[in-house]
Amino acid sequence: MLNLKELLNQSSFLLIQNPTSKKMVFEKVCNKAFEKHNIDKNLLLNNLIKREKIGATSIGNGIAIPHVQNNQIIKPSCIVAILSDGLDFEALDNTPVDLIVFLMLPEISKSENLQILAQVSRLLRNSDITNKLRGCKSEESAFAIISQHLEYKAA
Repeated sequence: MLNLKELLNQSSFLLIQNPTSKKMVFEKVCNKAFEKHNIDKNLLLNNLIKREKIGATSIGNGIAIPHVQNNQIIKPSCIVAILSDGLDFEALDNTPVDLIVFLMLPEISKSENLQILAQVSRLLRNSDITNKLRGCKSEESAFAIISQHLEYKAA
């Protein structure tokens, strides 16, 4: 089974200053996914927008986990976006979202995809981690926070 540690590296993080809309954030993430994983930007953007129309991907406490499953995505990947200001993600708790974990998953691995979603959800329920991420000033420090936590948990 794939674990979260295998999905993340230093280039998996994106700090976004002064986000103006959910679409703007999605576009930045899609550009990063194209650069990092060679995933078609338009395919990803259209799927993200389609997924959001089905239902909000916010899980509360300023956190969202938008995810795309598509047969053109070869292997699971992840981008963590930290926003300088929260955005409305139609969260049930009405809290603006400022931490977003984007998952790009192959269509064929449904049970593995659910396991990855569960791992992300567990990680983000840790308020110590989320508070530290919100204070990050660089992608490197965000990566260090999560990787130290995952290393400690694995030990």
